[in-house]
Parts: sequence; structure tokens; C-alpha cells
Amino acid sequence: MLEMNTHEHYYAVMHFEPGVRTLLWEFGYWMATVERWYQEGLRRTSYSPPPGLPAGHALFGEALPFPMHLGLVNYRDIDIHNLLGFDEGAVGIPLNWRCLPPFKETILEEDETTRLMINSTGVTVRVRKAMDSLPQCLSWPVRDRTSWEQIKEERFTPDITARFPNPWEQLARTYRDLDYPLGVAMGGFFSIPRELLGFERQLTMYYDDPQLMHDINNHLANIWLAMLEEVVSKVNLDFVYIWEDIAFKNGPFISPRLFEGFITPYYQRVTGFLKTHGVDIIFVDTDGDCRLLIPGFLKAGVTGLYPFEVQAGMDVVEVRKRYPQLLIQGGLDKTKIAQGKQAIDAELEAKLPPLLLQGGYIPFCDHLVPPDVSWNNFCYYRERVKQYIECYQPQ
Repeated sequence: MLEMNTHEHYYAVMHFEPGVRTLLWEFGYWMATVERWYQEGLRRTSYSPPPGLPAGHALFGEALPFPMHLGLVNYRDIDIHNLLGFDEGAVGIPLNWRCLPPFKETILEEDETTRLMINSTGVTVRVRKAMDSLPQCLSWPVRDRTSWEQIKEERFTPDITARFPNPWEQLARTYRDLDYPLGVAMGGFFSIPRELLGFERQLTMYYDDPQLMHDINNHLANIWLAMLEEVVSKVNLDFVYIWEDIAFKNGPFISPRLFEGFITPYYQRVTGFLKTHGVDIIFVDTDGDCRLLIPGFLKAGVTGLYPFEVQAGMDVVEVRKRYPQLLIQGGLDKTKIAQGKQAIDAELEAKLPPLLLQGGYIPFCDHLVPPDVSWNNFCYYRERVKQYIECYQPQ
């Protein structure tokens, strides 16, 4: 067989083609982790990431589309990628799926360690300056129908021009005849309403004002479909990733019944459009235990999930047994890598042979690699993953 480029590899793996090794990819890293590794033997040969990023900043690996969102500052690792010989990563078309124009970031007050501010999505948050923990969210821009109508009129207008990078036409031409997978990472019909309303208000509004929740998602679907229509008219997409984070350790934030009523119809509009235009690699990015929602995601037209957080009970082997055609990325327990070679070997032996033989799987950690993982342990883990990939290919 002729050697494939990463684009061809990705397509083959995501369509369960036999005899094709999967990709050497990683999800990503916390900056505190990478700074530790620079002290333990990783050589700094690039300016990605630039020195001085906060410990809680995420550094993208190959599996996260890069760039991801227009207007957000992200960095993709180069040093680890080059040293360990990863395959080329997924490339994202940077689009804006959120409020546009964004809210002006405004600092309301600050002390030595924290800031109280309004962020670009209009949420009032208290954040640690070190970015070493999640922000404390205090208030949100949408409180009721009146505030939603104002946001809709001002920041979710039908004009999608500014939601694209400039110059879009020129950039679109550079995406043709690629040797790497190209796609978009968009917001979801649970995640973006959560940013607008706040978690508690969103969940109660499904009962208190269901028509408002339908109106929000219907309006988002109209805008997002217009954006996707423009994208597919200019470039050939390989994938679409949808960010949701719809679950936590003990299960989904909403029931399967609520999901089917408030989320599924809008997913089906998007996934139906994508599949009509030849895009059948559609992943949902969610943390937590989402097992109760997997049937709903499949009914909604989703074809894959990632990153399968093990500490939340997500077992990629068991999920694949139950849903044999579900595309899977991730699912390797990051806590085992910190424990050393024996724990790493046990984790990989339990999961990689069956999944690699079946195909439709790209192995990497179940989220960003944490700073308790040493450079030596990470290198050992990646070398062992590479060995398994070379030994086990879909039949």
C-alpha cells in the first residue's frame, strides 16, 4: 500500500478501512505540564507556546482542531510534536459561533490574586490571575425573553460576514488540495445557551419557558447553517466537531427526554445538512459521563464522541461493544500515566488491542495531560502507544 498523508489516514481511520494504522495524535496539555517538561528534558526549539503563559492555559495537541475559534487566542504544541514524531494535526477554520460583536472585556475590580470582570461572552466572572482554576461565574447576559431579544438583535444578527476570517475568499483557496484533515469546531445547542443563560437558569428554563429555549436554538441553528453553507461552498470539509460539555462525573446535565425535545431537532438540521454535503465525521466534545445520551446523539446524526473521561466512568471498550459504529477518540486514563510504566502498560493492554483491531479509533489521553505526569512517563506512554498502533490494525 502506498504511504498515506495525514488527510488520507484520517479519512480511512474514521471509515473503519482495514489495514490502515490509526493516527499518532495527542489531545493537549496544560501549560503547567509543559513547563515541568522543559525542566525535565523537553527541548524548547519553538515559540509555540510563547514563554510566560499562565499555568492553566491549554496547549493544543494534534487532535484539537487548530486554530479553533475566531477571536480566541490558542496555541498548538510544536516541540513535543516534533520530538515524538506525531502525525500532522487537524486544522480548523476559525469562525465565530458566539456573540458578535463580543462584549467588551471590562475589569470591575481586582485584588492581588483575582479579577472581577465582564468577559467577551457577557458573563460576569471572578478569575484567578494565574488561570490555575475555573472562573467563578456570577451573572449572565440573558435573564428572560426581553434580554434574549436584545442579544439576538445586537449580537446574533443574520449578517454572517464578520463571523469569518478576513480575507475569507483568499484563505478558502489555501484550504484546497490539503494533506491534513480540515474541519470546523462549532458551538453546540446545549453549550452556547449555557453561556448565555448560565447553568441553573438554562436548566429551569426548559420547564419555565420552553418556547424561549426553542427560540434560542432555532435562531442559533439558522445562523450556524448559513455559516456552514458558506463554508461548504468554498472548501471540502472532512469533519465537524461540536463542543457541548453536557455531562459531569455522575451523568448528563439533562435527561434523554429533554435532550430529544430541546436538542435533537436542531442537531438533525445541522447533521442532515452536513451529510447531504458529504461530511459524515461529526464528533461531539463532551466531558463527564454522557452514556445515557449516546442513543440521543446517534439519533441526532452525530457519528463520534471524545475525549471519554475515565474518572467519570467512560470506558471506551464497553462503549464500543454497545455502539460498534461509534467513532471514538481518546479514552486513555491520564491518571495512569502519572503512576509509571506498570500502570501505563495495564491501561494500554486493556484498551488498545480491541479498539485498534476494530478501527474507527484514535488513542490519546482522556483530556489535557496534567502536571503530575513526568516527561519520562509521558515519553514511555507515547512510545508504547506507537508500538500498539504498529502491531494492531483493523482487519
